Amino acid sequence: MILLRKTKEEYMKNSIDWADIPELELQAFNERLTLVETILDDSIDEGERLRVREDYLQRTGVTERTIRNYLKRYRDQGAKGLLFYKKHVPSPRISDEKLRDRILYLVEQRPARTVPQLRRLLSQDPEYTDAISKVSDRTLYRFLAEQGLTQKNRHRKVRDLGRKAYHQFQAAASLHLVQGDARDGIYLPDPNGKDNTQRKTYLFVWLDDFSRKILFAKYYWDEKLPRMEDSFKNMILRWGIPKKIYLDNGSVYIAHQFSWVLKELKIQKIHHPPYQAWCKGKVEAVMKTLKNEFQGEAALAGFQTIEELNSALWAWIDVEYNMRNHSSTGEAPSDRFIKNVSDDQRRVTDLQWFENLFLLRETRTVSKYGKIKLHGNKYHTDTRSHGSVVEVRFDPFNLRAVYLFEDGKRIETLKINSMINEKAPHVPEENNYTPEKVSAESANYFARLREKHEETKKLNSAPDYSKLRGDNYENNNS
Repeated sequence: MILLRKTKEEYMKNSIDWADIPELELQAFNERLTLVETILDDSIDEGERLRVREDYLQRTGVTERTIRNYLKRYRDQGAKGLLFYKKHVPSPRISDEKLRDRILYLVEQRPARTVPQLRRLLSQDPEYTDAISKVSDRTLYRFLAEQGLTQKNRHRKVRDLGRKAYHQFQAAASLHLVQGDARDGIYLPDPNGKDNTQRKTYLFVWLDDFSRKILFAKYYWDEKLPRMEDSFKNMILRWGIPKKIYLDNGSVYIAHQFSWVLKELKIQKIHHPPYQAWCKGKVEAVMKTLKNEFQGEAALAGFQTIEELNSALWAWIDVEYNMRNHSSTGEAPSDRFIKNVSDDQRRVTDLQWFENLFLLRETRTVSKYGKIKLHGNKYHTDTRSHGSVVEVRFDPFNLRAVYLFEDGKRIETLKINSMINEKAPHVPEENNYTPEKVSAESANYFARLREKHEETKKLNSAPDYSKLRGDNYENNNS
């Protein structure tokens, strides 16, 4: 402590602000000073001085030559010669204070502005034309760097401002805005493949922006449009028709079929700009949670079918995710959602009309036998003659029901003549992926989760969804 007070006094005499010295620099200075004064103190035993010297060499990795340099600096300059820290006081690159302030204002206004752009803007302003003409581009770059506004930092500021603006946004109430997204799922045994053939699953998710509640999620064998529409249909039948949906620019989300469905349902579709995925940050955060908390365990649980995977997913969503407090809202998503449903929330009241919206539409020609071919199957029509070109609509997941439409109205349900495919066929996506080793802990986790899910459904009375769904909802197997 005596030594420390002494050095403070020395530095104050030399107009050095002790408080400006960083802690690490101060610590290194005191160690050097202790070393040098110990070595030069003849009252200390030679063996002790040698031990202190060797300890410093091993601890810091410096050489004997460096210590000799310490001793010389101490003899020539005193203790201050062992302080290598010098406060950097940048000289003003631009002496005109008004010009400096104007440059900083322009950068703050739009961080993406480059030095040439700044020069053009200032040159066109009569108040700064002369001043900027006397400053080189190199001086401008250095001035910005001294202010912590390098090109890299300015670009980072642009991104941060964009993220900040989005993260502060929140829909006004439940179902005012729903975000949709898709991601790769885990690998499962391919039901149509050979032994040990693994096939990747795909997950579609719909999230309420206001409450952060997962409204619906489901794994499928591919990312085709009918799979996305199936998940979207389940979400609407269960909870209601949202006012807006926020999506990326994936092919299924910009398909004409889906756009037509949204137009009929009077739902506004919003796509985030290219390369700005953070705009739908809430659903991205949920996807990250699903990947880390659910899929990480599901990959080790030994699931054999996609039905097992989906039942575990729904149990996890209803028992865990939607019931725990969200870090941003401080409420459980399910509670926040149900408390903030608008009184005028729209819902499906005509189930048949709604189902018809999602039927795929194709044109076919009636054969001379009064038959229509569709995906390897043959159907018979009683209302159209040979050579007629007709519009058929069908659910790609259920080819047992194919309908004849005219002017947007269902005319006839076609009779099955021969059935080969019950679903619209697709190209198998076989993969030589080697599955992860099954974890007993993961398998038991999902087994307990399913049991708790079933117990919850039995013990608790069903919630009142009268404000959220139409009268025909019970007839739907969503």
